[in-house]
Amino acid sequence: MVDYLFDPPTDVTTATDMISWINSTTSMWLFQGIIGGVFIIILVTMLKNQANTVSKSVAASSFIVMLLSVFARTIDLIPTYFMSLWIILTGISAIWMFVEGVK
Repeated sequence: MVDYLFDPPTDVTTATDMISWINSTTSMWLFQGIIGGVFIIILVTMLKNQANTVSKSVAASSFIVMLLSVFARTIDLIPTYFMSLWIILTGISAIWMFVEGVK
């Protein structure tokens, strides 16, 4: 008998089933990595614009990723603590913008 490192997918008939299987196999790290990568891409893209300050770039990118993480949590693709992390980061970056007086 063959021992698998992970349970092979069973009853996978749709793309949603496959995504759910991959996410359960990786202990929900798949979408956490995707969301973290999206944050970095948006942040670097916003920092390229000379009109944006660092605080504005962090606030905008964390807000976009927060919305994405709320959606991902709603369909149970990420754990609650990961969504909470982005909500807290959005709040901190909004306070940072306020302290700097960014308009």
